[in-house]
Amino acid sequence: MRPTRIFRVAAALAYPRRCPFCDRVLGWLPDCPDCAAELARLRRTIPRLPASEHILRDVSGAAAVWRYDGCVRRAILRFKNGGRACYGETLGAEMARAVFGCNYVVRHGIIIFNGAPPLARFDLVVPVPASGHARGYNPPELLARPLAQALNAPLQPHALRKCRATHTQKGLSAAQRLQNLSGGFQVRDARLVEGRRILLVDDVITTGATVSCCAAALMKAGALEVFAVTAANTER
Repeated sequence: MRPTRIFRVAAALAYPRRCPFCDRVLGWLPDCPDCAAELARLRRTIPRLPASEHILRDVSGAAAVWRYDGCVRRAILRFKNGGRACYGETLGAEMARAVFGCNYVVRHGIIIFNGAPPLARFDLVVPVPASGHARGYNPPELLARPLAQALNAPLQPHALRKCRATHTQKGLSAAQRLQNLSGGFQVRDARLVEGRRILLVDDVITTGATVSCCAAALMKAGALEVFAVTAANTER
């Protein structure tokens, strides 16, 4: 066993995997049997989102694994606001499997992607920037890490940045959200994204305003294409 694998196994023993949806310790179990039925009910039959449901500007498309409800909603709230950064690996791996067909197994508590990369090709994986610094980590970046690994694409966690303060999105209509975020994101260095096909990663698509404004900044900087993927979406 290679030294990096030994370290990961030791870390898995010290900090065993937890189910994002009920917080049960999974250890070496691949999936949580307690949450299977509800997750099946909440899983989107077709991950790709129709443009009629959300604002999807400057993206070639968008996809989500689950509907933002029930145990999925609770998982994402704990992930974002409850200090459960450890959920990111499992959620991101499931995004890779459900949207792009990247198969994985769990061995000794470690998620291992197997098989050849899928047909989907991206030159870069870019997470939506953190909305604040209070939590100490950026949830979209933690989701993007396993996606980049599964797709064999470089991760660029700091390609985008917020370039101005924005009001909270809570309670705003779709049009108000888009106006609030318009021009709020900027590419740090256009050379990072110019001429590249980019996978944009976020945790939830509510109206689509955030991914649309991030995609606009990427396209303005010369990106060839932007496709957005999230763990969940709200239904309108």
